[in-house]
Amino acid sequence: MAAGDIEVYKITDLHFASAQRLIGQYGFDSRLRTLDALQLAIAIDLAEQSLLDHFVVADSTLASVASAVGLNVINP
Repeated sequence: MAAGDIEVYKITDLHFASAQRLIGQYGFDSRLRTLDALQLAIAIDLAEQSLLDHFVVADSTLASVASAVGLNVINP
């Protein structure tokens, strides 16, 4: 972080509201979990600001939902 390679972003009320919507949309069918929805909400926000090129995730459920909402996903 001190070298500037990692940036820290504040979680906002909008992120929580977006996560809630994601859970409503994908929670039942895709089994999207609460903290995964919050992580995804932040990734969507960053992508909309052109601050995120790819979403790297090893969780297949989260990767599937991230792809469904239009993120470029890398699942190692």
